[in-house]
Amino acid sequence: MFKNYLIIFVLILLVSCSDSAYFDPGPCPRAAILKGNETKEMNNSDLVVELNRTIMICEYNLRRKNINFDVGVFGDVINSDTVTLNNLNINLFVAFVGPDDLIIDKWSKSVSVKLKNQKISSFSLPIEGLRSKIEEGRTGSSYKVLIGLE
Repeated sequence: MFKNYLIIFVLILLVSCSDSAYFDPGPCPRAAILKGNETKEMNNSDLVVELNRTIMICEYNLRRKNINFDVGVFGDVINSDTVTLNNLNINLFVAFVGPDDLIIDKWSKSVSVKLKNQKISSFSLPIEGLRSKIEEGRTGSSYKVLIGLE
């Protein structure tokens, strides 16, 4: 009987003394285009910017309760052969969204895309060095990163 109490006491002691730094938050949050595929016509031209897909890499810092992440955005500029521009400035937003669709952080980024003299110019944009807070005990699947055109 004493042996059972001793085992229970040791288990409770181990659980209460455990360090949350060993918690595994799992994979990176999901990164996605806000509407699945976002399109915007540029003012005073025939240009159409289309965001198609994303990739994301991340690193958790559990002691500071934050996540550092980089996002890559892929898209197309349609009708780029109809303008004489070499570069097109695009305004993007990146939102880090937590549980219950609560926006934790939001960033605006102005990026430049090099245009080619062809109907469709594809591009890829790195958005690096983003950091946001996470809640202790939440996994990466509790969060998402949404990207869209401003």
